[in-house]
Amino acid sequence: MEAAGILVVEDERIIALDLGSKLVRLGYRVLGMAHTGGDAVRMAGELTPYIVLMDIILDGDMDGIEAARQIRLDRPVPVVFVSACNDSSTMDRAVLLGCGGFVSKPVDSRELASCIEKALAGAQGCA
Repeated sequence: MEAAGILVVEDERIIALDLGSKLVRLGYRVLGMAHTGGDAVRMAGELTPYIVLMDIILDGDMDGIEAARQIRLDRPVPVVFVSACNDSSTMDRAVLLGCGGFVSKPVDSRELASCIEKALAGAQGCA
């Protein structure tokens, strides 16, 4: 069976590379790395990932929650937010979107793996 392909959306390149490295060690394929919300929407349409790992604070006009909303208008791909933003208003926006999960930075590989597996299995929820 082919490893699930994941799109990483993170504006800080060093963090994006670290996430990509963690994903590969966990057995996933990194399909691409986007650094803005607009890039994320475009790449999600082109690459058709199984899951999107999305930071909330991104370069450009669009934050990660809006990018996730636009991606999910086209196809119901699970979005797992990976962010240091875990205040209640941000979490409320993510929950309303129906996010696949939430992983706080700094990212723990075991927590990341667990959240991705739950999202791929169809479980939704930000925790």
